[in-house]
Amino acid sequence: PLLESFGNAKTVRNDNSSRFGKFVEIFLEDGLICGAITSQYLLEKSRVVFQAKSERNYHIFYEMLAGLPAQQRQRYCLQGAETYYYLNQGGNCEIPGKDDAEDFRRLLDTMEALSFSVDEQNSIFRILSSVLHLGNVYFEKYETDCQEVATVVSATEIRTVAELLQVSPEGLQKAITFKVTETLREKIFTPLTVESAVDARDAIAKTLYSLLFGWLTDRINKLVYPRQEALSIAILDIYGFEDLNFNSFEQLCINYANEYLQSFFNRIVFLEEQEEYLREQIEWKEIPFTDNQPCIDLISQKPYGILRILDDQSCFPQATDHTFLQKCHYHHGTNPLYTKPKMPLPEFTIKHYAGKVTYQVHKFLDKNYDQVRQDVLDLFISSKTKVVANLFFGHAQVIARQRSLIRRSSTRTRRYKAPTVAARFQQSLLELVEKMERCNPFFVRCLKPNNKKEPGLFEADVVSSQLRYSGILETIRIRKEGFPIRIPFLVFIDRYLGAVGEVLPYGPVRGDRRARGCFWGPCLGWSSPPVGAASPSMVLINVGRLFLKEQLYQALESKRARAHHLAALTLQRYARTFFIKRRFRSLRRKIVLLQSRARGYLARKRYRRMRRTLIKFRSLVHIYVNRRRYLKVSVVSGHIPVLWRQELTRREVVDVTHLEIPAELMGLLEAAAGEQEVNAGCVVLVPPPALQPDSQLTLPLDINDYPMAKYVRGHFQEPAFGMLTAPLKAPLTRLDEELCHEALSIFQLILRFMGDPGLGGLQETLFGNYIVQKGLSVPGLRDELLAQAANQVWRNTNVNNEERGWLLLATCLSAFSPSAAFDKYLLKFVSDYAFAGYKPVCQRKLMHAMARSQPGAAAARAFPPSLLEWTANRQQASMALDLHCFNGEAGAAVARAPAQARARPQHLAVGRGLAEGWRGWSVAMKVGAQWAELAGHDYVLDLISDLE
Repeated sequence: PLLESFGNAKTVRNDNSSRFGKFVEIFLEDGLICGAITSQYLLEKSRVVFQAKSERNYHIFYEMLAGLPAQQRQRYCLQGAETYYYLNQGGNCEIPGKDDAEDFRRLLDTMEALSFSVDEQNSIFRILSSVLHLGNVYFEKYETDCQEVATVVSATEIRTVAELLQVSPEGLQKAITFKVTETLREKIFTPLTVESAVDARDAIAKTLYSLLFGWLTDRINKLVYPRQEALSIAILDIYGFEDLNFNSFEQLCINYANEYLQSFFNRIVFLEEQEEYLREQIEWKEIPFTDNQPCIDLISQKPYGILRILDDQSCFPQATDHTFLQKCHYHHGTNPLYTKPKMPLPEFTIKHYAGKVTYQVHKFLDKNYDQVRQDVLDLFISSKTKVVANLFFGHAQVIARQRSLIRRSSTRTRRYKAPTVAARFQQSLLELVEKMERCNPFFVRCLKPNNKKEPGLFEADVVSSQLRYSGILETIRIRKEGFPIRIPFLVFIDRYLGAVGEVLPYGPVRGDRRARGCFWGPCLGWSSPPVGAASPSMVLINVGRLFLKEQLYQALESKRARAHHLAALTLQRYARTFFIKRRFRSLRRKIVLLQSRARGYLARKRYRRMRRTLIKFRSLVHIYVNRRRYLKVSVVSGHIPVLWRQELTRREVVDVTHLEIPAELMGLLEAAAGEQEVNAGCVVLVPPPALQPDSQLTLPLDINDYPMAKYVRGHFQEPAFGMLTAPLKAPLTRLDEELCHEALSIFQLILRFMGDPGLGGLQETLFGNYIVQKGLSVPGLRDELLAQAANQVWRNTNVNNEERGWLLLATCLSAFSPSAAFDKYLLKFVSDYAFAGYKPVCQRKLMHAMARSQPGAAAARAFPPSLLEWTANRQQASMALDLHCFNGEAGAAVARAPAQARARPQHLAVGRGLAEGWRGWSVAMKVGAQWAELAGHDYVLDLISDLE
């Protein structure tokens, strides 16, 4: 986990790509691991300061930012990954499926297991934090002495980095804005341009990270170093061939390593082939293959290989990337493996064994030189942080040793020439190959099925290109040129003797040890061998094995598969015949017995079924006749039986019995269960009295301008209108916050009223009056209540459920009327979509309310509707009251607005010739010996409800 966090990063092709090469030697003693040594090659330092699109920096930065506690992040002045220039260049800072915080906790556990102290861990996090803050140091240019120089925009980041690394802020600022030239007498400070200052800043960041990575590798090696000499297994995890959109110095080194290892791979394959042939006493025949040595020479051969030219250019202070490119063009322009660009672009193309790759030479010299200036070394050696000082002190000692070696190896004094990255990499590669040559190598090729990083997706072109890059296709071709199938004699006889049906000779064939066509023809069933079949060039019989060509091997396998197929068919044929005959005899005995018993059983079963069907049919006829008779009597008497569950169940759309209802309403329903309506006998059907048509009851002329959809868009919270089967999450209309809960409770009651199959008779009346009473007691809920009822009858697929909704809507209109903002919309809705006989009932109630509300707002009822109004609404009929005058006259007075229960005294008195108005007269109601008198502005039906 430690090297993975510090050495792996997300690339465009791999979310966990290793950006360094490692050679791990695992030492074994008595079959147990006793130690290991890890060598690392060419860490991609440029990734610390630059990432391409959709790529990330090394995992450790993101894991540290995600996993450090808030207190430590504050100590190191850390923020989110998006705020750092070194982390946000690639775009997205997260990898799907990777938990950076969890990986950081795993990293801390690994550090504790490797005995990293708390101070060392803090020093590591200080160095990583300083690298991030260095990336946020920005420069601006200004002119002085007729030249442009760089200055730091804000010194805050400089001070933060200096505090984390315990160095001088002024010295750090000078290190990235000035170049120091040492003479015999003094130091000359030359100001840098903005571009050079950015390079100096990035160079310090890359040096910090690379030294830290090397120190971690050395620490791991010291802990697991073997105590004594032992046998070892070495594992090389090296870079794969890379061809990116932008290929730089790192890709050139990586592909050069792949070329070198491919050459080594070819030599190993040929050596194994040659040893195998010599061991079997077969004459070795040279096999042609694609040799990539010219490409290796193009890159590294002295004196004019590309890397050699790059090293020479790195020694000249005035050399640039352009001069390096021109020298490459000059020396290799005619090389068939080297291609110059058609346009004057800073790039060149090399034809590798895996294909052509174009390299951009931008900053080739800077990346190859990669030396730490002496003033930077002195600055960080003076750090008060022990780990930082030791890192740069150790690096300074390495440089000093290299200088002393050069002086001792030269007879005359010469200027010290620091080894370049390319030179060090070539030397490391040579040492690596030498180690591998001393071993018995095995090669494992890892292939990616696709470049989209998706599971279960196989792209043939991607895989084929990787097979070509890795040299697998070339290896297969080399093996195919020889004899790829090698079978021991005994294995061959056991496998093919029964298949070909011939007696094969045992042991090697003497003479030239080549099989004859006359021998292989009968084995393969050939009357005469085909052209080229089983020729001496296709098979060899040698000391211990047979060497076959692929074509002959496939022919043998086909013959063997055919023989096995015929044998299996014969065996199956005889086995099936035996089992079928045995089963037929058994079935014939059983069928005869079964038929005799089945006929008797079926005859008895048919008789019982016909008898049950006849009895059931007679029962259904009796039930239907009796129920029709009983329902007819119940409708005339006004009673609905409580146990009439079947008819009530028809109204149920969804199960609403689980919806909560108030405790007080539950108590009323339980008290009313099983009881008959007390005043049911007071409501009877009477012949309608003579009525005069009311000319005021006409639909408004602009009624078509008020569709319900317009009201829904303007007054509903959500522009949705239609039946709901689940409770509301928010009121339909816009209400005050304190009324919202009450509105939601009312909607649950409406769902129960319309869909509960257990409501009927007195319970239904009580339930409906409870809903109406909510509208009477809270005026602000009236429009919401009417809108909810209208919503539930719109597009209701259950006729019985819809009828109960219209009954509730008509009953609500009996008690109160909608507001002026809603009345015409509701009237239009009723006029267009009312159920059956409810259209004239609801129209009359609404138009009476609108006619009376013109002079002023009419007051609502004080009591919910009476039994008279419920009965009239159920049967869509008008109401008539017995009217007795004190002069002895009596008659029936029709309540003009039965559904709205606003039959004021003047409405009853119009037919008596009294003047319109309510002053100077009253109406009294006599019940037994009691008299109840009403003023002219009271409601007669309220008094009836109160008495009920």
